[in-house]
Amino acid sequence: MRGFFDRLQWRMAGWMQGRHGADSLSNMLIVVGLVLTLASVVPGLDLLSWAALVCLVLALFRCFSRNEYKRASENEAYRRIVAKPKQAMSVAGKAWENRKTTRYFKCKKCGAVLSVPRGKGTLRVTCPRCHEQTVRKS
Repeated sequence: MRGFFDRLQWRMAGWMQGRHGADSLSNMLIVVGLVLTLASVVPGLDLLSWAALVCLVLALFRCFSRNEYKRASENEAYRRIVAKPKQAMSVAGKAWENRKTTRYFKCKKCGAVLSVPRGKGTLRVTCPRCHEQTVRKS
């Protein structure tokens, strides 16, 4: 029986060669499909099961597609869209974690997030990106 599963593994690997495989957009579609499937259990939300099916089929299509260039460009567009909210969440988490020791603010000229230690009085802060100087109370 073990030889069967070994051969099956090699056959699947050979079949997947030249196909796109899973990427971040496909993974997101699978997660959304599973969440919609769980949410469709609630009575009156029958339409969610169809939306879940569409998400899962689209994810499978993307994984098994041979058009590598097209799938990669779609994934890159998804990553560009998600990058700003992801960075904002990261900065918010960092600010929450260091809220007792550090004060965060944005540069007025370029929008970069700057930090100063709390309790040091009035400080002159220079933005590392645009070199704009700002006087801030910490």
